[in-house]
Amino acid sequence: MLLTRTSTAVAGRPTRSSAFQTPRAASARCHQARLVRRSAVVVRASSDNGSTKRATYAELESIQCDLSAFPGVKFFRVEAVFRPWRLPFVIETLSKNGIRGLTNTPVKGVGVQGGSRERYAGTEFGPSNLVDKEKVDIVVSRAQVDTVVRLVAASAYTGEIGDGKIFVHPVAEVVRIRTAETGLEAEKMEGGMEDMLSRKD
Repeated sequence: MLLTRTSTAVAGRPTRSSAFQTPRAASARCHQARLVRRSAVVVRASSDNGSTKRATYAELESIQCDLSAFPGVKFFRVEAVFRPWRLPFVIETLSKNGIRGLTNTPVKGVGVQGGSRERYAGTEFGPSNLVDKEKVDIVVSRAQVDTVVRLVAASAYTGEIGDGKIFVHPVAEVVRIRTAETGLEAEKMEGGMEDMLSRKD
């Protein structure tokens, strides 16, 4: 970041030496001070961002999760952390594909992005700041894990550092409180992905 000092104290406030200047000269100095102030907040984050590798949408849509460590587990929790402004896209994409049950939590965190700067909602975040993110938790059956991960990854993707991470956790059991159902019956959502797939068949 380039910082430039100027002898003008505050734009619009004349110093002792500028008290006898013409209005045009005073205006020019104020304009120059404003330009200097603006140049102090320029952020150059080109080569400082580390790796520039970006996935293609084809790669995102072919993600496969290795669940072999948990052969007997029927349910998994997909935990996705991503940029706040991608939340509407993620929820809309999941909803269109029959994923009805999810939990959303605003969170703060730092990862690879902690070594670089980002602007969001008018605020600049640096190495020592925790960045605002959104977290979505979705519990799905084993057969739906890859599909859900692909949908979240493609809809949260921008290709820049700070896009987020997806974690997949094993879930021992699912219980629906209202009906006391357990297992697949408790996890199933009416009008969800299973119903949408069965209608196509």
